Amino acid sequence: MGLMSGTSVDGVDACLARFFLESGQLRYEILATHSQPMPADLRNRLLRCMGDKQIHLEEFCRLNVDVGTLFAETAWALMQAHDIPASGIDAIGSHGQTLYHWPPGQPGQLGGTLQIGEPSLIAEKTGVLTIADFRPRDMAAGGHGAPLVCFADQWLFQHETLGRCIQNIGGIANVTVVPSLADWQQTQLPVMAFDTGPGNMLMDAAMEHFFGKAYDADGAVAASGQVQAGLLAHLLHHPYLAQDPPKTTGRELFGAPYFQELLTQFPAIAPADWLATLNRFTAASIADAYERFVFPRYAISEAVVGGGGSFNPVLLDNLRALFAEQQQVITVKAHAEFGIPDQYKEALAFALLAWANLEGLPNNIPTCTGAQHAVIMGKRVL
Repeated sequence: MGLMSGTSVDGVDACLARFFLESGQLRYEILATHSQPMPADLRNRLLRCMGDKQIHLEEFCRLNVDVGTLFAETAWALMQAHDIPASGIDAIGSHGQTLYHWPPGQPGQLGGTLQIGEPSLIAEKTGVLTIADFRPRDMAAGGHGAPLVCFADQWLFQHETLGRCIQNIGGIANVTVVPSLADWQQTQLPVMAFDTGPGNMLMDAAMEHFFGKAYDADGAVAASGQVQAGLLAHLLHHPYLAQDPPKTTGRELFGAPYFQELLTQFPAIAPADWLATLNRFTAASIADAYERFVFPRYAISEAVVGGGGSFNPVLLDNLRALFAEQQQVITVKAHAEFGIPDQYKEALAFALLAWANLEGLPNNIPTCTGAQHAVIMGKRVL
């Protein structure tokens, strides 16, 4: 079982799957899924902690327990709903909730990361071996500890002849560039992955500020506004966009404090126009990343979009329009077209990471994270 809570901090997703190898190819079957919403008070405490970058030690301990309890309850609810005993599950792979991510600096300088959600509580509640805290092992080897889902993206989406970009749009947007099997074998083109920039994060901050809502359902507010060219140009000059991969980002760069800075700099923009512009910016930052770092090296035929952003039709239309402007013939697809529910793709990925840990298989991709070598990520709690 994989458990996942992302940068949107809106809930915990659980996905139970069976994995096996057949003639060297990974086969999988999704057996059950479940989602547990993040309680409003807990979400506010987490966001406050992430925004302030400071936390009292007592509150840190309480958050670690409260998040771990929510993860444990999510796993237990799936087991109860589908009448699955602990003996029927080999392991639970828990991502936890990221509180802070500090990427590596100069060459040789290690970074750090902090995910909370006590795995001992999950193991205690479910009676199942729990594997958690995946990212630090990659960072100890000089990597960014992210993106990790790229491991699953290669296993799940690599095609004989089609190159694909597997684009997740959660709070932060990240892409895994998966060359076709032919290109991968013949030219040694590596799998590449990095965070393209903000996903829903800035749009969600604007919705909270102007409307007291968590997100722009169906992009309705964005559709009613007009893109403001000056604001968009300012956003597109953010230095992160020009930084070479491997790279990762989060609320440290694109969270609520950054949005508050933007409000100060652009005080006269109407709320709907903010949403229209931020929606366009998310799409433009993705298209810009492809133009800078992907298209010069990789032949890409499809972009497979998942995460909360995949449910925003305005965002997807913006993305298609920008690809057309770049004269790129790319089909935009959803994970569901591959039999993977969009909401549970990342939970499925952490189930796969846990499976690889049990099998003794390295489960990072150094060309994606920047690690010096392959490692087996994840700490086990019996």
